[in-house]
Amino acid sequence: MKVEHTPCYILHRRDYRESSLILEVLSREHGRVSLIAKGAKRNKKQQGINYNLYQEYLMSWVSKSELGTLVDAELATIMNSMGPQQMMTGFYMNEIILRLLHKHESHPELFDSYSTTIIELSRNNTDQVLIRYFEKILLQSLGYGVIFDQDLNTGTAILTDEDYYYKLDFGPTSNKQDNRAGVAVSGKTLIDLDNESLTESKNKNEAKTLLRSLLKQYLGEKPLESRKLYREYIKNKQAV
Repeated sequence: MKVEHTPCYILHRRDYRESSLILEVLSREHGRVSLIAKGAKRNKKQQGINYNLYQEYLMSWVSKSELGTLVDAELATIMNSMGPQQMMTGFYMNEIILRLLHKHESHPELFDSYSTTIIELSRNNTDQVLIRYFEKILLQSLGYGVIFDQDLNTGTAILTDEDYYYKLDFGPTSNKQDNRAGVAVSGKTLIDLDNESLTESKNKNEAKTLLRSLLKQYLGEKPLESRKLYREYIKNKQAV
């Protein structure tokens, strides 16, 4: 298979032999792919291409197996540099994609959400609601059946002034007797999360708790390295 000039982001890179790189890539049209960039560390032809994370590229590659071979890479846009906090947020996004996304499954809506979030992070936007929307799109894109607009116990639309329990393997319900293994969440939070219009601190916090609980089901018990790194960053920052 040959792919030409498709939008991509690098999720992870590692050295391969003396001069090459192995790239874990999120592409808009072909999903997550693994590519070898031969001679990337000394290739004069691609001068100025540093294979940085959080930078959109147009990539071309050929593949006959699970590992494709990169044949060309161009900068799609020139991004602003991120601050350390924004970079750790990007690291978190990359890590959960690598943990949850199967290879060679196209999710253009997820790519677009990732791209929008990276652009905002590069502008030093620190509003964590950006990550909530990305987490929501990730769960929906992977087909995990998350629902925010319907009471699955009654079949009716979610009401702003009602309180719900979100059963992680089912969805939101207003049945107060059915709160086992559920996350308490207001109707307003569910509606605002569905419409991507979260503004109030209470609703942002509820959305964070809900989405983190949903993600934990699929991420498993292995801790995320990005969260460990963030805790260390906050600890060191407070010590200064």
